[in-house]
Amino acid sequence: MNHQRAFILGSGSFGSRAFFFLQPRFHLANLTVVDLEYHKLEKIIAEGGHAIVMDVISFLRSSKGKIGLDDWIIPAIPIHVAYEWLRQELKSIKGFTAMPVPEKLETILPNPIRGVDGQLYASNADFKCPDNCPEPDGYCTITGEPRPQILYDTLSSLSLSGFVSICIVSHQLAPGVGGFQLRALHQALEEIQSNPGKILVSTSCKCHCVMHAFSLQY
Repeated sequence: MNHQRAFILGSGSFGSRAFFFLQPRFHLANLTVVDLEYHKLEKIIAEGGHAIVMDVISFLRSSKGKIGLDDWIIPAIPIHVAYEWLRQELKSIKGFTAMPVPEKLETILPNPIRGVDGQLYASNADFKCPDNCPEPDGYCTITGEPRPQILYDTLSSLSLSGFVSICIVSHQLAPGVGGFQLRALHQALEEIQSNPGKILVSTSCKCHCVMHAFSLQY
């Protein structure tokens, strides 16, 4: 029996879809959906799922002892959850400063799109991927060709002068549904605190990523 739990952050269309797609992998009792708006959780509750009415980042930050390091986090809201959690954990440190992702990365990463806050989105695909992509190991579902790169490998080994690149790997838990274990966030936090400076932090699956940048100076 799988005793790991999954916490879905957000109960919009993607979060609701994740809730139903994850039921074959996780027992219903081990699935929890978190959203700040109760009315969005009513369908989850009606299906017998656990629901928590709370801001998702506040939930993660107040979850010590409530979520195990091996439990899964499934972001289903339009923010970069890993970065926002790190930012709030580190913002009390005087030397934390958000910054735009360096422009040079727009020439390195595939199909880059700049976000309004200076973040960078990148993707192996220049087309719309299916919602239920099974993310096969050796090839792209749509083209049938090998992927030009495994994006989380590219980001984990990224070398950009003056920056440390930290990548949170999003693992596929069901077709089109990805997440990471809580321990990945804590490991990233420990690495940043041990090696302050200019940081690139990304969350990435094999084909898509979002990246933010900041500096931390003690």
